[in-house]
Amino acid sequence: MLNPWPLVSISPKPKGIPSSLVFTRYGKCYTFNAGGEGRTPLITTKGGMGNGLELMLDIQQDEYIPVWGETDETTFEAGIKVQIHSQEEPSFIDQLGFGVAPGFQTFVSCQEQRLIYLPPPWGDCKVTRIDSEFFESYSITACRIDCETRYLVENCNCRMVHMPGDAPYCTPELYKECADPALDFLVERDNDFCVCETPCNMTRYSKELSFVKIPSKASAKYLAKKYNKSEQYIADNILVLDIFFEALNYEMIEQKKAYEVAGLLGDIGGQMGLFIGASLLTILELFDYIYEVIKYKLCRRSEKKHKHSNNDQGAVLSLDDVKCHSLRDNSHPPPPYSANMLPYHTERSNSEDFTC
Repeated sequence: MLNPWPLVSISPKPKGIPSSLVFTRYGKCYTFNAGGEGRTPLITTKGGMGNGLELMLDIQQDEYIPVWGETDETTFEAGIKVQIHSQEEPSFIDQLGFGVAPGFQTFVSCQEQRLIYLPPPWGDCKVTRIDSEFFESYSITACRIDCETRYLVENCNCRMVHMPGDAPYCTPELYKECADPALDFLVERDNDFCVCETPCNMTRYSKELSFVKIPSKASAKYLAKKYNKSEQYIADNILVLDIFFEALNYEMIEQKKAYEVAGLLGDIGGQMGLFIGASLLTILELFDYIYEVIKYKLCRRSEKKHKHSNNDQGAVLSLDDVKCHSLRDNSHPPPPYSANMLPYHTERSNSEDFTC
């Protein structure tokens, strides 16, 4: 797997390595593997230490300009600033760079991260192209540089050295009287003037830094002899920077829609159907229960009335039947068959027969 190398912007110029000149707020810097202008970006075929960019730099502290006062560009540290970024993103080394100190070998393990954000209404990333005459692709860095440049040109009629465009550079007097206060005001009111949204697709590089002390006691004399410098000079000015990919893969972080419109409507319809159906069934079952209870009560009541009526009629008729039965027995002729026709059945009188 081949992995394209990112841009590495550093403050001093590395000798023997193809690099491009770029101006930043720190002054003149150099970018490794910038591509463009017919140059193909370099690629690496292996991951791990020793398969990336390795530099040994002399920061030459003796040539540092003495500090007589403080400005926003004044630095008090010794070392270099490094920023790792994609080819589409301009360098913003004064705010996004990390420092590398002399007297150390710094190992920088990188991993590419691809971020994909959702556009409105799910997210707030920027979908449209950048409205700028200086940059073609949108990034937060390009947006901020473009905004600062336009604000400074409109208010001071000049631009800083690191700003794009063809406006005249700010003189020291203009910088002190207008440009520096304008940039400070812009930083304080950044949300009002420079609204830079996150792009929907961006590439960044996560970093893990580790350090070892150089030179060792065993190599100090050798390096001093090789570069014709003192051991103290090497300890104060020499640094080694080793930047490499941890592995030839990338991490993708992508936002997903939690709820689509179709899914939302489907869930709402399903819930409404469930609850409305359950409610109708409950109401119908309630009416059915009330109907059954009323029906049961009415039937019980009707049965009780009918039973009570039958009991009353049976008591009256029994007295009349006694009288009617005795009269019928006296008036009826004797039966045609013998009374003792059945075995063990003796002839009895009417009164005895009734009594039995």
